Amino acid sequence: MKKIVITIIAAIAATSLWAQPLCPTQEGVSLTYATKNAKGKVQNYSKQTVTAVEGSGSNFTVTYASEAMDAKKKTLPNVPIISYTYKVENGAVVIDPKAILNSVATASPTDGAAEGSPMILPADMQAGDALPDCEMKMKIAFINVSASYTEGVCEGNETITTEAGTFDCKKTKFRCKSSAMGIKTEMIVHAWYAPEIGLIKQDMYNTKGKLNTTQELIALN
Repeated sequence: MKKIVITIIAAIAATSLWAQPLCPTQEGVSLTYATKNAKGKVQNYSKQTVTAVEGSGSNFTVTYASEAMDAKKKTLPNVPIISYTYKVENGAVVIDPKAILNSVATASPTDGAAEGSPMILPADMQAGDALPDCEMKMKIAFINVSASYTEGVCEGNETITTEAGTFDCKKTKFRCKSSAMGIKTEMIVHAWYAPEIGLIKQDMYNTKGKLNTTQELIALN
């Protein structure tokens, strides 16, 4: 169940952007991520490819196809390629719980249900700005999952380097409390986002400050 919760958190971060409506807006752009444990060992990879962009200016939607891979970058045979869509409204990213459900639960939306308030990252966030809380409840097959993202804040600008290159980013922080089949988890999530790209890196810590998981961009094509 812990893996399901972490996957949901990762999906939210991976579809989040910052500042002006700057994100991959050309069909065919792909982003490959590596998920690592606390010791830096790769656990798995994922590849997200932009398949459609609708709208213009600072109001549009972006649709991705997400492919899961194992630690050797081989496509997982029993995990389908899943499509999901998020909105950019007046430059702010709006991630609806239903979009997250469709991206992490199943290839068939009828297998689950979701409700709650969306994750919103304002277009003009600056260092010290508080970010809106987000709460969601999902039913994935027979599994009930709930998650809340609170105490969100923009921690400012930071330049970071990954295998994909060096990026000027905005850094955010959220406290995430989640529950799946009675198992409760609480994590502190730090994430870095770059214009015209989106998520570059995110670190998940337990409440004692111990690193749990890192996800970072390793290729941009």
